[in-house]
Amino acid sequence: MTVTALPAVTTAAGVTAVVTYRDLLAALATVAAVIDRKSRPPWNAALVTASPDGNLTITGAGYTATVSVRLPGVARSPGRFLVEGWALTQMCKALVRGERRRDTDDLPVLLDGSLPAAPTVTIGDYTIPLTGLPPEDHPGDCRPAPTIATVDQQALRAALDRVLPAVGRDDTLRALTGVQLSFSSGLATLAATDRYRLAVDSLPATGTSPTGRQELLVPGKILAACAEAWTDQRVAIGRHRAESDVARVTFTCGQTTVSLVEIDGSYPPWHRLLTLDVQHTAAFDRATVQAHVERVLAILAAHPTATGSIMTLTLTPAGVRVAPLLPEHDARVSAPTLPATTSVTDGTVRWAFKAAYLRDALAALPGDTVVFSGQPDVAQAVLLTSLTGQTAGASPYRHLLMPIRINQPPVSPRV
Repeated sequence: MTVTALPAVTTAAGVTAVVTYRDLLAALATVAAVIDRKSRPPWNAALVTASPDGNLTITGAGYTATVSVRLPGVARSPGRFLVEGWALTQMCKALVRGERRRDTDDLPVLLDGSLPAAPTVTIGDYTIPLTGLPPEDHPGDCRPAPTIATVDQQALRAALDRVLPAVGRDDTLRALTGVQLSFSSGLATLAATDRYRLAVDSLPATGTSPTGRQELLVPGKILAACAEAWTDQRVAIGRHRAESDVARVTFTCGQTTVSLVEIDGSYPPWHRLLTLDVQHTAAFDRATVQAHVERVLAILAAHPTATGSIMTLTLTPAGVRVAPLLPEHDARVSAPTLPATTSVTDGTVRWAFKAAYLRDALAALPGDTVVFSGQPDVAQAVLLTSLTGQTAGASPYRHLLMPIRINQPPVSPRV
């Protein structure tokens, strides 16, 4: 693309800024995590704000979350305008259509909101006006709340990835769609449950209160989506509780701030659920068993009479077996015994699980070796842990699964 000089930027009664194409698209992609295209303004829009100190801020807002990305030193005059976020993103892409990405990343983009009702975007020789929206109802930029803890960005993202499989999807049980963050001296703990499984992970935290414990409940999937844009090493977590406003939790990483409305309601007392009356144990290679669980899922999908996608996990003195549960022909199903060290010395012990849940648990576990812990009653919860891949001082990742009751004795004699 042949780039001519951008129009001269003069002081105007409205925001003007020159930002690189790459940085603008990245900012718009970040705020898009909370923008709902199908909603009415301002919830479908991006707020563009320029401050007198030269910072440009792109903000997206939803009913439960607000995200701001700051672009330092690119604003030429202060002001703000509101425009549909998807329209601005698509227009920027349209103006470089047909060009190679490596040729467009560093292109200057002029945003001119001197006429807020028709702000323009200029790339190369093209200047295109968009429809401005009234910004009065927009909540505005995110402001970091007073910090209660600081954590490593990569460690927090890894912990989020591990607990997300257990986040509930039923919006009528809104508390279960959240991730609970607990802070105590030197430690942050994340927990998620949908009543059928529970995932808990911990990581070191600095700046936490040496006494007492703070617990926050935030929308898990929105937080995870926004975390994809984090690039700095540290994340500052803050909390704002004002009598005249909803309680909010902020996550600030570099130039990005995420403000999440705390979820009301009590969270299940998950701590006591992790205390099990363990009788049966097994240690096995995660990748080996995970590969066979994937095969069992394929078998269940292919079998014409399989219902519910249920699989079994059986401990034997020689190892562990995973197999599809086919009620009409269960006695005729056979599966290989995979290497494992088990507590079973005679006979077998079998559990039934929703196959996708076991797959998700194995995928979330860090390290190569999984420790499986079961109770005397195979209808009670089991625990999967991995002692490797954890940060010193933090508890190991724990994944609790509820088995499915099946009409069989818990222990069968060995043939």
